[in-house]
Amino acid sequence: ISAQGIEAAISPSSISTKPGNKERFSLTVWNHGNKDIEINGIRLRITSKELFGIPIPIYLGEYAFPFDKPEPVGAGKQKVIERTIEIPLIPFAGSFDVEVLVETTGGVASTRMQVKLLYSWLSLAFLFVSLLIVIGIIYAILKLSFRRVRRRKIHKIDDLLSERDRYHKLLKELEAKRGKIGEKEYEALKEEYSSNLNRIQSELESRLPGLQDDLARLEKEIEDITGEIRKIKARVEVKEVKEKEAEAEIRKKEKMLDERRKKADELRDLIRRIKGI
Repeated sequence: ISAQGIEAAISPSSISTKPGNKERFSLTVWNHGNKDIEINGIRLRITSKELFGIPIPIYLGEYAFPFDKPEPVGAGKQKVIERTIEIPLIPFAGSFDVEVLVETTGGVASTRMQVKLLYSWLSLAFLFVSLLIVIGIIYAILKLSFRRVRRRKIHKIDDLLSERDRYHKLLKELEAKRGKIGEKEYEALKEEYSSNLNRIQSELESRLPGLQDDLARLEKEIEDITGEIRKIKARVEVKEVKEKEAEAEIRKKEKMLDERRKKADELRDLIRRIKGI
């Protein structure tokens, strides 16, 4: 591509290398104009064609390589410039389209080359960190989802218990008003209330095993955390660790312990209410 009569080409136009490697290139610049020019340097604009096997084009930035001193090109002549360039430390592996912009006093000419970056310690480290971040995000989303599911389950049980209490109250009211309403109406309402009450109680009892499993898990966690706190305090007593160094860890464990005890108390209360204790 020419700019004001300037044309450029780079060789090789396709390479396979690694970030940090040094590669030798031959840049040819033609000056088709009638004035002498000087080449001041080149810039590389890098766009991915494929990253880690995923064909998503991403612009990765521009990298400048100024020349120590300008390279003159006479009018109507050409200049071949040999340069060794260190491949930028791009933390990716894949195929890239590189636009080579040749900066001259007569304008900017460009040419293109294709670069395949092989896996390096940098790209592998970047991939590993990226995977850790993705896993962390997925874990946080799943944890939040499970927490919401757990809260919805507890709210649903609370609603069922409130509905059960309402039908118990309705049956008591019905029994107290039996003499004031017809026997037929009394029997119909009693059947309706009792049927709903049995349905609710059956649903509540079906949820008991899950609640008991959750409680057992929490009780095991409480036991484990309590043991960890005792062990840390024991290390302090025998002067394996300093008390100040252990305080932060103990506070962290005690906070976890308090959270689990509250959840366990909530589950015990639900189980007692379901059983009518």
